[in-house]
Amino acid sequence: MEVEKGRNMSQIGGYGWARFLAHMRLTGGELISFSFRAERPKLAIIYLNLVEDDEDDEDDEDDEDNEDPLYEDDENPLHEASIAQRMRLSEEEVCNLWDIIPPRDDFVGVPSVTRLTSTMADRHEMKLPKNLSMSCGIEPDEEGSAGLCLTARGSVTTCTYRMDTDGRTHLNSVGWKRFLVGKNLRVGQAILITIRNTERPGLRMMIIVDII
Repeated sequence: MEVEKGRNMSQIGGYGWARFLAHMRLTGGELISFSFRAERPKLAIIYLNLVEDDEDDEDDEDDEDNEDPLYEDDENPLHEASIAQRMRLSEEEVCNLWDIIPPRDDFVGVPSVTRLTSTMADRHEMKLPKNLSMSCGIEPDEEGSAGLCLTARGSVTTCTYRMDTDGRTHLNSVGWKRFLVGKNLRVGQAILITIRNTERPGLRMMIIVDII
């Protein structure tokens, strides 16, 4: 990309910038983030949105009342994906998210960001957010099998799923537990979830989990 650095503002353009826009299918309104922490500066697209966190917590009502106003605008680019309601990423986690979020063509629906809670990791109850399920075309009352992977290149753990009446996709506790134990995932870890199509026989989709 061609970069022209000014006193108060830098301008990016040229053929490389045009290729980046075309590859990411950017049409306006997306959030573009720049990171200058590494030796080589990086540019990335972040897709975030606000969805309710299903973790049992006595402070649910207080958290909703104190919701960050950043998420209240429906036209805010942070609404293009999903982030658990009470979750706050550290500065390091935000930088990591910029590095690991895949190109838009690599997944279907919207990406989801959450933090593993005791419900997910200890009680082995995992549900995909409603808007993630809907955006991937999962039908009401649908049941099937999905592959669970830690990173897109990780080994596959088969897990059955079903659509709950609340519109969220419930992962079978046995398969989800096997995945957690096998990958040594634990409470408190922030994760990025993306859904990808797969041609593996017997699997409806591939659920990719990346540790942020």
